[in-house]
Parts: sequence; structure tokens; C-alpha cells
Amino acid sequence: MSNNPMLTIAKDFERIPEEILKRFEGLPLGWICDSNGRKGTLGGGIRPICNNKPFVGTAFTVSCAAADNLGLHVALKYAKAGDVFVVKGEEFGDCAVTGDLMMGMAQNNGVRALITDTHLRDRDGLEELEIAFFARGLNPNGPYKNGPGKVGLPISIGGCIIESGDLIVGDLDNVAVVKRGDVDAVLAELEETAENEKAAEARIADGQKYMPLADEMLTQLKVKWVE
Repeated sequence: MSNNPMLTIAKDFERIPEEILKRFEGLPLGWICDSNGRKGTLGGGIRPICNNKPFVGTAFTVSCAAADNLGLHVALKYAKAGDVFVVKGEEFGDCAVTGDLMMGMAQNNGVRALITDTHLRDRDGLEELEIAFFARGLNPNGPYKNGPGKVGLPISIGGCIIESGDLIVGDLDNVAVVKRGDVDAVLAELEETAENEKAAEARIADGQKYMPLADEMLTQLKVKWVE
């Protein structure tokens, strides 16, 4: 018999204070990414599925084996209000990692969103919840519950490394992650980003047709004109 654990759990991690989360509320995702070194958006085909009103929360990471969701079942036991489940699946192509029943329990725990690089099911039921859902798509096949699974440990999803305790923000566009250690720097940068964006909006309202950057580059760079 193998001595490898079927479950590896790190259930205790520091959540981001609610007063910090509130400072990100209502900000366009593009502003946050620009202030985060122009990075953080999740790729890999992850897209909005339903209930994608803006949210901000603390990442609670889960890793599941192929066609299995034991890790997510266990994570529900330790979820807290304000958490965002970020679920990595191992080559999940033929079934969903969760559906409306488990996510109803997640809502009872105060979970704000679920993001996965796999599939979901029961869209009609999911749409009745307050949780925002982002996934690769929909698939009605159900998973097993055999493991192995990991809860609360770092995962790689959508081209980003995410740890429990990172900040997750989402809206109708997509989802982005801000590393916990970068939150203060991003908040400081956001002040300048907001000023620049509002100034640009004002110039457009006044009739601006293109940015001065175009003129600058035309004078500074070698240009080949084609007649």
C-alpha cells in the first residue's frame, strides 16, 4: 500500500482584511492589472460563466485529481466568508468539478466566487446563487470523490501561480490575481492609474482623436512609408 497521502491540507492561512478588499471594490479590472505591472489576468480559456457581477475576495486554493473533486469537498469544511475558491483540475476534460448543490453549501459559507480551469455543471442552479463563476466551460458529467486532493497549497492555473491568501478580483471581463505581498504597492499605484484614466476620459469627451504618443513615435522611430 502506498504511503502517499490522499489529502494534503493547509487549512490555516491569513485572509486579507475586509477593509483592504473594499478599497478594490468598484475599480475596473483593467486599472488593477495596469497597476499590477500589466499582469495578473488568468488565461488558459478561463472565462465568465454566470453571475459575474464584480467581486473581490481572498483566494482559497484547491487542487483536484483528474475527474475527481474530493479536495473541493474537504475545502468546503474550512471555507470562510469572503473566500474565493480557485480550483485546479488535472486534465479535467470529460466532467465537471462541481455543480449547484456543492456551491449552495459554498454560499452558506460566504464564498464569493469560484474560478476553475475545468468545467462546471447545473448552470440553471448556479444562476440562482450569489456566487460568481468562471471556468473553461460547462459539462454535465459528474466527478468522482476518491482523491488525491490538495487544499490550501499553491497552484498553477491560467498561467499564474496562486497561493491561498492572495487577492482575487473579477468582473464581466475576467479574473485577476494580486499577490498578497504586492497589495499595498498596487493600491498606491492605483491612485495614479485612476488619475490618468479619468484625465484620458475627459480628453476623449472633449474630442481627442488619437494620443500624442503616435506623433512622438513617428518622429523618434525609423518608419517605412508604403505608397
